[in-house]
Amino acid sequence: MSTESSKASIRRSRDSFEPAHLHGVTRLTSKDTDWAANILKQAFFTDPLLNYIYGDEIEKPGKLNWFFRVTFRLVALYCDCLSTAEQIGVLMMLPPDQANMTIDKMVRSGLWAAPFKMGWASFSRMMTFMDFAEKEHKAATSSDHYYIMTVGVLPERQGAGIGKKLMVKALELVDANPMPCYLETQNQTNFPFYQRFGFDVVSDKEMPNGGLHNWGMLRPKNPITG
Repeated sequence: MSTESSKASIRRSRDSFEPAHLHGVTRLTSKDTDWAANILKQAFFTDPLLNYIYGDEIEKPGKLNWFFRVTFRLVALYCDCLSTAEQIGVLMMLPPDQANMTIDKMVRSGLWAAPFKMGWASFSRMMTFMDFAEKEHKAATSSDHYYIMTVGVLPERQGAGIGKKLMVKALELVDANPMPCYLETQNQTNFPFYQRFGFDVVSDKEMPNGGLHNWGMLRPKNPITG
């Protein structure tokens, strides 16, 4: 399949993947930014990556809220954001035709302000991680693929099947094309959850200066899942 036909297939799949077909899962838009960011900041408050980026600054009012408002708005404007009808979990996923950052995306999402809103030290650590993770990502993938950026559920509702429901619907979209799917985690306790959906570890490295370990996980086309 050519790159252009792949993009056309992705657009058709996205257009047909409307709320009526989601069976309890809703596609979100940038209008959902406020409550979605609130879910994500609670879900990821103890996350190793966010604590690496922000350090002690993570507890300052507004830090994580700004980060997730901008991140969610970016994905909602151009990619795929899903939630349950109860609005207690959020999944963000990038299709291959929207993987590249552009000036327009930075301006519309508000990402251009990151060095000022995050503080230079936190912004620098974020960029260091992104450079490291992107190299691992490229080394582990050789064809067009989807990228699951985030799956977050309110802490008090974790373990209740919300993340599973979001993953099932996201992977239906992936399999409609079909393509591989890639994600990253900085927590080994997440392995069983992702392996249940056909993901396997393909990258296992600590950042050169230490402080954070990153695992890349890849799900092939049409995997056999347990």
